[in-house]
Amino acid sequence: GIEGQNWSLSQFMHGEQGALICTAQIVETVPWIDAKYYAATQVMDEARHVEVFAKYLDTKLSGHYPVNAHLRMLLDDIISDDRWDMTYLGMQIMVEGLALAAFGFMQQMTTEPLLKKLLRYVMSDEARHVAFGVLSLQDFYTELNSAEIRERQEFAYEAAVRMRDRFLQQEVWERMGVDVKEALGLVLADPTRTVFQGMLFSKIVPNCKKLGLLDRNDFWLRRRFEEMNVIQFEDWENTGDEYLKFELDSEMAAPVAGDQTRARRGTSTTHIRVPLNAGPISSTMNAIPDQTGELGSQRKEEARNRALKQRHVRLREALPG
Repeated sequence: GIEGQNWSLSQFMHGEQGALICTAQIVETVPWIDAKYYAATQVMDEARHVEVFAKYLDTKLSGHYPVNAHLRMLLDDIISDDRWDMTYLGMQIMVEGLALAAFGFMQQMTTEPLLKKLLRYVMSDEARHVAFGVLSLQDFYTELNSAEIRERQEFAYEAAVRMRDRFLQQEVWERMGVDVKEALGLVLADPTRTVFQGMLFSKIVPNCKKLGLLDRNDFWLRRRFEEMNVIQFEDWENTGDEYLKFELDSEMAAPVAGDQTRARRGTSTTHIRVPLNAGPISSTMNAIPDQTGELGSQRKEEARNRALKQRHVRLREALPG
């Protein structure tokens, strides 16, 4: 109903507020200038999204709901971590990945023309942001050790659980004077809820697989996603490959979660415009001499950052906007 839509759009707005803060943080913390340039353009995108959702809620609906507790805790965790790759993982991959699927659901279901068009514009931006996150982290994660990867796997899993639990809409039942415990019992018993919640992870799971997070450390994250009943999406097309389909001038309709006709991983005819023939970043890493000690580690980190900077130059040239 109207209250449910009001709540959903309110959470979209709060998520965009978090994205605004996180991308501003990336501008400061990411260690190479070209990534800072791209993050600066995303700050502008996120500010525009916050403004348009706030204006729609205030002028077309009856104001907005406060941020959901699960979303607030997740945003706090992302913002409080000063490591640039954790900000990318939390916001670009997890929060915006789920939001992209949720936007697609609402955009497909709504008959309200302004909202449909608004969501289509936002989706074109978000797909580009998620794709940039995937491409930024993919090679970086190949250089992390098992303990570092495990920390990121656990972070991704905790983020997934919190985002799953945020869609129970407790705040709606409270506002409508309905017994929250009784309402939640009915919601949890609804068989369509499981399908809907699962589909929200149709962007996150293939992107985590693209990053190599599913199977490192004896398949730790894969097992967690199996417990959540979302592992079936692992071979769906990742956003790094499909983002061009979200462009506003694309001849194809923007893909949405649940579209069973989409290309599966490895069969896509759409390719990102990145000149990878210059050689993968891992090749550059293999050329770094094996050094020991604090100075050696510092030099290796500097070499890694130089190699990542070169990749971001290619990404920045390839990604529109």
